[in-house]
Amino acid sequence: MDFFQVMSILNGFLTQEDLETLQLKPYADDFSAQFIVFDNALKQALKTGYTEQVIIADDARDAVLTGFLGTVRSLMYFPDAAVADAAAKIMNIIEKYGTGIQRLPQREETAVITNLMQDLRANSADIQSITGLITWVDKLDEANKAFDALYNSRTEKEAEFIVGLTRTERAAMQTDFENLCRGIDAYAFINGEENYKPLANKINTEIANVQQAIKARATMAKNAAANRNPDVSEK
Repeated sequence: MDFFQVMSILNGFLTQEDLETLQLKPYADDFSAQFIVFDNALKQALKTGYTEQVIIADDARDAVLTGFLGTVRSLMYFPDAAVADAAAKIMNIIEKYGTGIQRLPQREETAVITNLMQDLRANSADIQSITGLITWVDKLDEANKAFDALYNSRTEKEAEFIVGLTRTERAAMQTDFENLCRGIDAYAFINGEENYKPLANKINTEIANVQQAIKARATMAKNAAANRNPDVSEK
């Protein structure tokens, strides 16, 4: 998807240039035409049917979370002081994660609920002291894990399908991109760099931004893996 994002942005850059004056119109026309083909192939690849299932699972998880939060809030006003006190302690744990958990991006919500479950189970005495509350915790944990499994399954299936369907179109897109860059370099050499430098700089900057984003994601993934396996030392 990073490749598509860059190509989409570069296609937008081309619409802002006087391509006739720069003598780049043939290269730009080929690039834009191939981008349309690539875009259509990608849209077709995304029609795997998993997205709707993920939405349903997310809604189900949010329903359990809403019910759980409502139950804890109501129990804070329970006439039995011990129950009210236990509910207040549980709410304090929940509120560490902020309000509007259901409105977080899907993956972020998954991580928050996962951490919340760990905190709640670490304080299981308060939960166990309130009849029926452990059922809410178990159901929320179950719904969160079900969503995560389905989300990951969708990601894997879509990735496989996208790679298979768009391989040829991506290669063609890469070729037209390289031809465009060669055209810019060639005419900049012939006509002077001044008129071509702004476009070249925008292209180089966008590529550098994406490369930095990819590097940052790789670092985050490495750190997350290290946190999950704290006893495994780096080799």
